[in-house]
Amino acid sequence: MSNLSYLFVAFLITWIVIGAYLWMLNRQVQNLKDEIDILTEDSVLEREHFSSTLPESEGRAVRGQ
Repeated sequence: MSNLSYLFVAFLITWIVIGAYLWMLNRQVQNLKDEIDILTEDSVLEREHFSSTLPESEGRAVRGQ
């Protein structure tokens, strides 16, 4: 193989590794976004449940009204 062929193979392998890394990073970010959505939804449900179990006067204080 000529030196130019080695350079092309190295270039190709480098871009394949970078592409795989970015794909894996994107998957991790998407998983974190999904987890944040789940936690946010759980937090909202807990907050709604908590404020509905309080007497009316305390519920207003918690909700800031």
